[in-house]
Amino acid sequence: MRQKNRQNYFDIIIVGGGASGLFAGSLLSGCGKRVLILEKMRQCGLKLRLTGKGRCNLTNTLSQRDFMTHCSNEGLGAEEALKFFSNQDTIDYFEHLGLPLVEERGRRVFPKSGKSIDVFLTLVSKIESSANVEIMCNHAVEKLLIEQGCISGVVCRNKEVFRADKVLLCCGGESYPDTGSDGDGIRLAKQSGHQITTTMPTLVGLRTLNAHPQSLQNYLVKNVCVSISNKDGKVLAKDFGDIHLDEYGLAGPVILRLSRKIAENLYRGEKLFVSTDMKPKVSKDKLLQEVKDVLQQRMGQTIESVLRAWLPKELIADYKFITKKRKALLAKENQRMNNADLIVEYLKDNKDEIIGDMGWYEAIITKGGVDLSQINLQTMQSKKVKGLYFAGEVLDIDADTGGFNLQIAFSTAALACKNLK
Repeated sequence: MRQKNRQNYFDIIIVGGGASGLFAGSLLSGCGKRVLILEKMRQCGLKLRLTGKGRCNLTNTLSQRDFMTHCSNEGLGAEEALKFFSNQDTIDYFEHLGLPLVEERGRRVFPKSGKSIDVFLTLVSKIESSANVEIMCNHAVEKLLIEQGCISGVVCRNKEVFRADKVLLCCGGESYPDTGSDGDGIRLAKQSGHQITTTMPTLVGLRTLNAHPQSLQNYLVKNVCVSISNKDGKVLAKDFGDIHLDEYGLAGPVILRLSRKIAENLYRGEKLFVSTDMKPKVSKDKLLQEVKDVLQQRMGQTIESVLRAWLPKELIADYKFITKKRKALLAKENQRMNNADLIVEYLKDNKDEIIGDMGWYEAIITKGGVDLSQINLQTMQSKKVKGLYFAGEVLDIDADTGGFNLQIAFSTAALACKNLK
């Protein structure tokens, strides 16, 4: 039997000090087990502190049934974890730790301070208040130690070895790699014999063939309907809400949600098109007649002046930018469109080709990860390696924006901790 060197032996090792890792550490504080959190970066929780544009939408107040409709595979992979530790449990837990929360539009829950750092500090304070949980930063795990099908510890890149009979892998996925979430968890899972569902960036902006003027960088357009179709014109996904124009394409809440639904299509290299309807409550025919009437009434006025009937002045520059390219394309095909048709096309069916997404550095989460068939979802323990557990984004579970992904991280960590104690 292996000798237990108290300096390097722990009951539980948590690999990764992100959302799920810190949450697990806080739950295990005071449990009587010796726990080590290994974080590769110089600080823990870097991605957590960026969440929700620095505000940290940590969960929401939807029912479990409604919650699961926002998750991949209707939430089946997270069902047991959510039953064990619900969004209400998350709210109660943070408030018990002294963090005031507030519910905002869309039933999203934030810290009352509006600062994600407070979520981070709440978890760290809980961990530091106990004597049994230790955090070591600048410790990247290079390898999992496995003996006769059982986990026995980890080896760090600096060659330090830490022993434990239970290891919780919370390394995240591949999104926001500058925060340390650069695929280490996927690599370690694969290295230990687990199948990996192909990973791809999601909740991410989309790059389009015809970008927008640089002056409109991050310009917000509210209450638009956006649809994405394939080369045959079949609509693959549709959503309503706010978008941001970008010099490389489109971003914002609606685009992020849609990116989840077409991630696999993009990965396969399918030709896709995005269409924006800025006047979704008005039919195309009715709008065309309205535009013709205004053009007739304002005959002799500049097109900029006429466009003010439907567009804010900032978007007039975008209209001119887009239609200039449109006219050039039509000219090549010996076609032309009158001003009324061009205006209506811009307002109702502003179509562009999607040439990719904004990539891992802009993606909020990872689609894909450790194949759920490799994990006992009642316990979060590996079916391949006894004593190895998983939680958070490393798993093949993803969801919409709105507190869903953090809740899944918390719930899977909580279920794992129940079985780690």
